[in-house]
Amino acid sequence: IAAACDAGVKFANMTIFDDVVLRENNRVAGVVVNWTAVQALPRQISCVDPVALESKMVVDATGHDACVVKKLEERGLAKTRGFGAMWVEQSEDLIIEHTGEAHLGLVVVGMAVSTTYGLPRMGPTFGAMLLSGKRGAETVLSKLE
Repeated sequence: IAAACDAGVKFANMTIFDDVVLRENNRVAGVVVNWTAVQALPRQISCVDPVALESKMVVDATGHDACVVKKLEERGLAKTRGFGAMWVEQSEDLIIEHTGEAHLGLVVVGMAVSTTYGLPRMGPTFGAMLLSGKRGAETVLSKLE
């Protein structure tokens, strides 16, 4: 975590993903977050607006939930297939192969890839998780150049 912070990564503790920021051509241009404590309170007493965090690229690393992709699906902009049954040997390669830009401005990595494309779930090995994250980072860098 220290190396990530040294490289400029910012962590927003006690926040929850709420929505996406969309721009021209429905390009994902950020996320909308709120404080987790606000979400737990009744709407009548929690008058706190969410916060939009704009960015050039967004990475969905939310695991099997694929929260960002599913928010696009709610708007009819993407379609998820749900993750398949466990098949470790096949999943390892497929997760890495399918890691990348799933929607304009949105890169999916890790198990979010499985849910997005209907791939087998990973199981007990996580080598592909690390390689998927690396490939996702490389994808973001290439898109920003």
